[in-house]
Amino acid sequence: MTYIDVNVIYYYLTAHEKYGKKSKAHIEVHGGKLVTSTLTVWLLHVLTRLENLAAIMRDVGINLSSLTSGILSDAEALDEPKDLEDRIHLSTMKYLGINRIISNDSDFDLPGVERIF
Repeated sequence: MTYIDVNVIYYYLTAHEKYGKKSKAHIEVHGGKLVTSTLTVWLLHVLTRLENLAAIMRDVGINLSSLTSGILSDAEALDEPKDLEDRIHLSTMKYLGINRIISNDSDFDLPGVERIF
């Protein structure tokens, strides 16, 4: 499995001028083997106002992992990345035993994390 960050899905959904095609290519290559936190769905709703995100995630092959109080506690205890949102993603990855993330965010350039984009 590969974790996918909210920015890649956002670029894909909005056909972002600079990163849309690259995001689409990553989703097509890794589809069905992708996972993200339910936090991502909320963030995508806030950013896009889309309300059919469950169907979109299912159609493009992105599995959802629950944001639990344990994951949140672990995220709050981390020193990096700087943003809590990114620490939640990292904690979710650790919980799932995943060390690879598709992200345009260099905050994930951390020891033990393979970031592709």
